[in-house]
Amino acid sequence: MTLLRGTCLALMASALIAGSAHAQAVIATEGPLQDPVDVPRPYAIPLPPNANPRPQWEVGMRYWWSEGSTRFDIDSTRLSPVYGSPTSTLTYDGVTGNALEFFMSARNETQTFFKGFVGGGWLGGGSLDDEDYLAGQLKFSDTYSEIDGEGTVYVTLDVGQDFDLGYSGNLVLSPFVGFNYWQESMNAYGARCNRDQVGGAFCGPPGSTAVPFGTKVINNKSMWSSLRLGAELTARLLDRVTFRGDAAFLPAAYLLNEDSHFLRADLGPTPNIEDSGTGWGYQLEGELKIDVDDNWTLGAGVRYWYAETGGLSEFIQSRTEVDLQDFTSERFGVFGNVSYRFSTF
Repeated sequence: MTLLRGTCLALMASALIAGSAHAQAVIATEGPLQDPVDVPRPYAIPLPPNANPRPQWEVGMRYWWSEGSTRFDIDSTRLSPVYGSPTSTLTYDGVTGNALEFFMSARNETQTFFKGFVGGGWLGGGSLDDEDYLAGQLKFSDTYSEIDGEGTVYVTLDVGQDFDLGYSGNLVLSPFVGFNYWQESMNAYGARCNRDQVGGAFCGPPGSTAVPFGTKVINNKSMWSSLRLGAELTARLLDRVTFRGDAAFLPAAYLLNEDSHFLRADLGPTPNIEDSGTGWGYQLEGELKIDVDDNWTLGAGVRYWYAETGGLSEFIQSRTEVDLQDFTSERFGVFGNVSYRFSTF
């Protein structure tokens, strides 16, 4: 048995040796049985070029100093012909504001953008002139009050598209649609009698103090919610200097105004008068920006807001409605800001 096993192993070894020798002889005379396969070396795939060379993100802080006014008329002739048209005119004028705001913008590779800002601050200074009329516009009361507080809150959100107008990307037009909320609240103190047409019969002699100036007499809180349709123009003037202009038309500006007369117990709890209406307006802004480096930018500019409407004025406790006429709000000021820009792709 052992002899048989050894004989078989010897035959298998001889066959393997012979087959290997035959294969080497074929390769030597005929060449390889198939061509070798070339395996490509790994290499980096380049990213597609950025369709929007502008920085995709910008965030910053802004300070806005401004001066504004609010004016409106109340017409009560629907209640009685004894009243004038307008019956009352209230003018809040010379009201200064100091506000801080956070702003940002984001753009993608298709040049679609989102931008906006949110701000708030303090209002003070200025005056309230309250005039009242009887039929024939006979002025029977005219008082002066001082404004001291309160504040303002505002938000703007826009979405739009950049369009390169040429000049190697240095002139860009960016139409947008957006929303703006603008709130102002003002406190008026005291009442000094001005000259009227009835010899001071209701208020007192001109220059006399009807209410001490330490007493709060009125608070007016206007709240505008507006649709924005506009465009932004960006023009690079020098290597590091850029002009930015922003203009928006407000085709639908809804007003809710709360008027609180603190010394009028007959009008009930405050706010005792509510005004509402839908009007229109516009908002303008211009800015010069200086690139400190590739990321940091300083800017300074001017801003003007205006809105107006008519509508209804409701005395809340009695549920009496009269006409609201020529309600206007405007604010003009200058601002300075610092921002940081960066890209993510």
